[in-house]
Amino acid sequence: MEKEIELKLLLPDGIDESDLLAAIGQFSANIETSEFTLFNQYFDTPEWLLSANSIGLRVRSSERGIEQTVKTAGKSVGGLHQRPEYNVSIDSLEPALELFDADIWPKDVSVADLQENIIQIFHTDFKRKAYLLRLSDGTDVELVFDQGVVSAGDNSADICELELELKSGDVALLFDIAEKVVTLAPSQLCNLSKAGRGFTLARNALAPEPQLIGEVALSEHEDCETGFIKGLGYALSFWQKAEYRYMQTKKVADLVDVYVGLRLTRDCINTYAQALNCQAIERLKVALNMRMNKWAWIEQLKSIKALRSKRGMYSKKLAQHDALVSYLRGLQDGTLNLSRPHLLITHQDNALLQLGLSRLLVTRPWRQESDAYTTSLRKHATEFLEQKWQNVFSRITPEVDSLEAYLTHYNELHSALNSDLLLGSCVDNQRRKAFIAPWQDVLEGIQELRKLNVLQTKLQDSDVEDKSELLQWSELKKNSLLSVIKLSKGVALSAEKFW
Repeated sequence: MEKEIELKLLLPDGIDESDLLAAIGQFSANIETSEFTLFNQYFDTPEWLLSANSIGLRVRSSERGIEQTVKTAGKSVGGLHQRPEYNVSIDSLEPALELFDADIWPKDVSVADLQENIIQIFHTDFKRKAYLLRLSDGTDVELVFDQGVVSAGDNSADICELELELKSGDVALLFDIAEKVVTLAPSQLCNLSKAGRGFTLARNALAPEPQLIGEVALSEHEDCETGFIKGLGYALSFWQKAEYRYMQTKKVADLVDVYVGLRLTRDCINTYAQALNCQAIERLKVALNMRMNKWAWIEQLKSIKALRSKRGMYSKKLAQHDALVSYLRGLQDGTLNLSRPHLLITHQDNALLQLGLSRLLVTRPWRQESDAYTTSLRKHATEFLEQKWQNVFSRITPEVDSLEAYLTHYNELHSALNSDLLLGSCVDNQRRKAFIAPWQDVLEGIQELRKLNVLQTKLQDSDVEDKSELLQWSELKKNSLLSVIKLSKGVALSAEKFW
């Protein structure tokens, strides 16, 4: 068995080979190059039994021969992929499953039945340029640049990506090389393999289905290091998956999820920064705040999209005003054209930030600075949640009742609710839901206020018909919403703390 440790970079505009060679030439390494064509077939049963068990089955043919491979469940953290891999040379393009060690299959799977039922689901066909770097300290890193196509029935997608795989030695050098490479061309760290893309196409989709943000599964018996690794791994994965979906679909909903993942990543760093007490984390805090500032426009875009939605709270009223609907659509398109999110996603600053976060999870530099990472997660959660929610209580008081005040405190409340996603499960009890639910209602109410505020601001700047009527209507809606928020806030402030 081999275990892959690799980083994957999508390259929408390709990469100049001379620039790549110059970049990797900065390392004290002997470089071996090769070039060949790969044809890969991916198999599963008609019921997708292997996929359901997180198993990939591939037959690869090239000038070097034919090889069948099984990849079993591994992990992907921040674009760094680690999966057990089993390889066997064969003589034909059909899999011969009996040649694999019987122990790699799930106990309830019959290999004979599997052999009889497997069919080709999709295939990839691409040219590969490989560069094997043999560094002086014994570390071997392979870079492969793949260009071609993945096809499933009538569906297909281009392949243009660079993979960096650690063959042996120091994983930190994998990140050192990757950081040089991402400065050469627009790139995007990706946690979806070619196989993942193929299965997506086989389902007649452009990208995997989005998932709702959820809580990080923790135990009160774990330490701060474990909680941080789980939390940051989850947040970073959510962020990167949303980026991939947006680059494929160009849907605003996926773009909003990019910001959700970025915010959760930032909040995770803030949640554990003091507990881990590490300079590398402090530097990443600064970089994440800078990245958040570059995405600040997304809040307005989210409000405009919601105002245009046929399922929104105000759709019945706003749909009666064609000029306003057209105006809002123009604002949405203008915001996207001005902000150019595809460039933000593929910019080297974004890739370098994500590489820095991934490196953090692998190298764990806080261990060299103190033993604070061994602190009980339950103890940290209790202290952090107390501090975080006291900040909320001191700002969203019973006296707060204006749109301006709620908008001012929106980020503080959102951050506190994210801290519950990141820490809450390790202090979970019956009081938790009763505490969180009304605060979630308050947050959703403030989000509705943000929409009305955007609507009123844009109406003031427009010359649409019935402008005064719409402003009057929106003011009534705002006052009604403030009354509802006040009720939810009363319940929230009286709820018993759960930590």
